[in-house]
Amino acid sequence: MIARKSTIRDVSQLAGVSISTVSRVLNNREKARTIPAEVRKRVLVCAEQLNYVPNANARRVFTHRSGIIGLLVPSHTRMNMHIFEDGHLTRLISGVEAGIENSDFRLLLIFNDKRFMDDREYMSLIQSQNIDGLLVWGAQPSETFWQEPVEAGLPIMFAVTVPGPLEQYNYTINATRAGTRKALELLASHGHRRILQLHETHNAFLERQMDAGIADFLRERPGITIDVQDIRSSGDEIAVPLFRRPGAPTAVLAYNYSMGVEAYGRLAEAGIRVPDEIEIVSCYSYQSRKSWVSTVVVDDYEIGRTAVKNLQKLIESPDRRLQAEIPFSFFFGQTTRNAADVPTPERIGEKQRGSVMESSVPQPLQRPYCARTSES
Repeated sequence: MIARKSTIRDVSQLAGVSISTVSRVLNNREKARTIPAEVRKRVLVCAEQLNYVPNANARRVFTHRSGIIGLLVPSHTRMNMHIFEDGHLTRLISGVEAGIENSDFRLLLIFNDKRFMDDREYMSLIQSQNIDGLLVWGAQPSETFWQEPVEAGLPIMFAVTVPGPLEQYNYTINATRAGTRKALELLASHGHRRILQLHETHNAFLERQMDAGIADFLRERPGITIDVQDIRSSGDEIAVPLFRRPGAPTAVLAYNYSMGVEAYGRLAEAGIRVPDEIEIVSCYSYQSRKSWVSTVVVDDYEIGRTAVKNLQKLIESPDRRLQAEIPFSFFFGQTTRNAADVPTPERIGEKQRGSVMESSVPQPLQRPYCARTSES
């Protein structure tokens, strides 16, 4: 014989309160705040005793919600191909699914393909989906694009990148600033005093975070110079002749893992030994790849899980400001020497949160070779 499922009426009778009171408590409505704490606690205890699970469809009608969270991701274009080929999107979606597993929400995947419609048409499409909140991942439209939905009260959580000043948005990002600083600390601990930064101009937000990490490092480490080479497209090549000059850099700080691999290949072709002559560290990688480049590793699964958890909190309380940074780790590959003699991953890759001080973020550099030197 199948046991009868408990109903909201059962909970109200056991708790000695009205059905509307039970509904207000279990649906976490704003009006539940007016219910005495002792009554709320009694309702929750009774619901647990009866194993009562609110009906999701009824809750959506009662709360005027669709139960849908939109996930906006870049389209599959040539510029964004690595997102799909390297499994970044798969891991992010896995994290998002884990974050809504025990909730009433469902996920709607939306691709940001600007080839077929302008900003206004695209925003109309998003708003027509009747979503309760939007999770935005990766390089997305400009800051002005988001003014209308934000002003309309749509809960939005930005993941990985943010379209404008941090203090104005809800976000879940990687600790890129702290990770960049720690990558430089590793190279400095190996005695490097001149470092070449391979700088990409594709993602303005990540550039600002990395530049801030470099600025933090230079303030603490006088006497170290960082040369900058902008890699503006896949056709740009690492300036290998730079390493043949007197007083040349002895280490490379790569924007991401792929750029670190490219630097390794170019230097090897020129007969420059890595890591004996030149060390390479990447300050951004989505996973610990058991391969060549030593790198700061960020966790896009945790980005997805945390971001959608915080988005659910925003849906319940739209006036909140939720901002989170996901800790990083460090992977020692083949591009740094004598790993046994340098600081351990617990020191260099310690899981910590980077601070957010927007006032210290320098402007992106424009010239191919600019030397940043800390004050002595």
